[in-house]
Amino acid sequence: MTLIRIVSLFPARWIYFWFRLAAHFAYYISRYRGEVIRTNISNSFPEYSREQVEATAKAFYYQFMEVFAESIIAYRFSKADWEKHFHITNPHELKSLLDAGQPIILLSGHTCNWEWPAHAIVSQLNVPMEFLYKPIQNERYERIMFQLRTRHGGQPIPKDSAIREILKRKNEARVIGIIGDQIPSKSTEKKWVNFLNQESAFYVGAEKIARAVGYPVFFAETHRVKRGYYSLTFRMIAKPPYGDDPKIIETYTRMLEASIRRHPADYLWSHRRWKYSREQAKAS
Repeated sequence: MTLIRIVSLFPARWIYFWFRLAAHFAYYISRYRGEVIRTNISNSFPEYSREQVEATAKAFYYQFMEVFAESIIAYRFSKADWEKHFHITNPHELKSLLDAGQPIILLSGHTCNWEWPAHAIVSQLNVPMEFLYKPIQNERYERIMFQLRTRHGGQPIPKDSAIREILKRKNEARVIGIIGDQIPSKSTEKKWVNFLNQESAFYVGAEKIARAVGYPVFFAETHRVKRGYYSLTFRMIAKPPYGDDPKIIETYTRMLEASIRRHPADYLWSHRRWKYSREQAKAS
């Protein structure tokens, strides 16, 4: 972390420059996960020509590296920096509920810079925020990412103990952030939906938590205005009382897909999002 602290003091344009070189290397030379990226894009957008797939893939590499650059840049951010670089368009949507003592579940996806929204929310809304995460197997990388993610006040909750930890503070007004588009393991309970033209498995944890504790659920849509500057809009997904099937996952995936279609290169295409089918999951 000492190196990250030092590098974060350099001008942002310098940090972007070196990570742009890294993107150039990943795209032209190492071809980092090239087949996965292009397959994901072409399957998600079957109407795309080969040229469109390639253009989207290339743009992805550069925005992907910007996420890493901005994680370092943000290490030095103050409240004023978050207000300058991250505009929340409708903070009242959450603030009015939180001020009334209502906890909230906030669902997002791996679009644009998926690391910054939690920091901006804590800083600008001045509310506690917990986020579910899956620990990274590489211990050194996990330690670095943990410190970066908690640098500005967010509190991590391991996915495996999420419901238990949330129930401990059931009535505390706070935001619980969940990036809900990771693929579940084959043995995990899941819901299958049509997402980006493919039958896709999604975790059901957010829906189970919402029903168990009676929290409203919002979608957090992040939009890149320009390099290093973003806007965030909250959209209601569902609110209690919940019936037998509140369709939280279905509504979330529709909102996420619409966001991806508006800015295709901003999605995390290098992730093996569709690595098994429903039939393969049943057979495991």
